[in-house]
Amino acid sequence: MQDLDAAIAHLEVVVQATPGDHSDRVVRLNSLGKYYRSRYEQTGNVQDLGAAIDRSEEALGAAPEGHPDRASLINNLGLCFGSRYQKTGNMQDLEAAITRSVTAVEATPEDHADRAIMLNNLGYQLSTRYKRTGNLQDLEAATYRGIRGGTEDNTKGSPGLRNDAGQSWAVLYLTV
Repeated sequence: MQDLDAAIAHLEVVVQATPGDHSDRVVRLNSLGKYYRSRYEQTGNVQDLGAAIDRSEEALGAAPEGHPDRASLINNLGLCFGSRYQKTGNMQDLEAAITRSVTAVEATPEDHADRAIMLNNLGYQLSTRYKRTGNLQDLEAATYRGIRGGTEDNTKGSPGLRNDAGQSWAVLYLTV
């Protein structure tokens, strides 16, 4: 934990010293958001999750359209909102997670290695909403996204990820 705390403190200083138009600002803000989310996962401190969202939003705002990491930035922000929903149960956070996940999938080419991860994240968010609302359209969409992320649409994703995604969505489908 001390290493993570030190990394956050040092990266905060680096981000503050990085000019707004510097090409590394996006990466530094995104890393800082990931570190805050990681610390939240260790401690459960919602303030860290708020900081993760703030820094992730800043990173996305600093990335111009066409930035090569834009889809990944959007995906990371969606994960932060999904984590906050898991903590608070606030449906606005879940809707924000789904919206970001949809945007990340749409911004990722079909043959990109990260597409499986993004489809899996979207499927998870949709299945979470299904569990909350009982809307069968969410279950169908979650299953479809999970199957695509695990198998047919992405041969570039790692075999382990594709296998895990396929199994997760098969279990979800069978338990309903």
